[in-house]
Amino acid sequence: MKKISFVVLLFLFSLSAWSQAGYKSLSAYKQDRATLVKDSAGLMLSADNWFAKVQSGDYTLSAITDETSQIPTFLLRKSTDEERKNFLASKEKRGPITLAGFTTGQPLIDFSVSDLNGKVLTKESFAGKILVINFWFKDAAPSKAEIPDLNKIVDRYKNKNIAFLAPTYDPADEVKDFLKTNPFKYIICADVDDMIINMKITKYPTHVIVDQNGVVKFVSIGQTGNVLETLIREIEQLL
Repeated sequence: MKKISFVVLLFLFSLSAWSQAGYKSLSAYKQDRATLVKDSAGLMLSADNWFAKVQSGDYTLSAITDETSQIPTFLLRKSTDEERKNFLASKEKRGPITLAGFTTGQPLIDFSVSDLNGKVLTKESFAGKILVINFWFKDAAPSKAEIPDLNKIVDRYKNKNIAFLAPTYDPADEVKDFLKTNPFKYIICADVDDMIINMKITKYPTHVIVDQNGVVKFVSIGQTGNVLETLIREIEQLL
């Protein structure tokens, strides 16, 4: 009887300690692309679906309390205004973030592309300007869906010292046909295979913001669902 009581007490003590150290806060766990994340419907999300959203600060992860699981799991949800404010405040204190071929706080590597009029553009072409880059291709549904919002951003900053560049590996003639029914106000550059390879672009869309000194300040990979708000927020910090 004493042995049984001891086992019960040991179990209850272990359960209590596990609960106290358990799934109460994200800070207790390393947040990386291996983190298990679910949506509001309880479906497991791939890193491509959630990682860039969290890195933008517009979404956050809340710990899911499940005492039957030994693996920490999190819920992806929209950040509150206070959480976004804290995210921005802490951003300057963070180390660099590396996504694709870009590392925040490091210079953008050089490139040479041509726009649809044949004008050659390099990194030096945008010296002293904020450079906003959107890697896309015409048959990518997420890329096509966000073009109207990207056009709004161009209009918003048309009188500012900002350049908007949209490289794609699509052939120039196909891009020109696409633009007849899908106006895109970025500077379009087609056939940019070398740039895409050198910058390690594998997911679309990929957004990059480079400051006036040629330093990468922001990178986002994949569709975020709120590209307009995200890019405007990042641009405003550089003005």
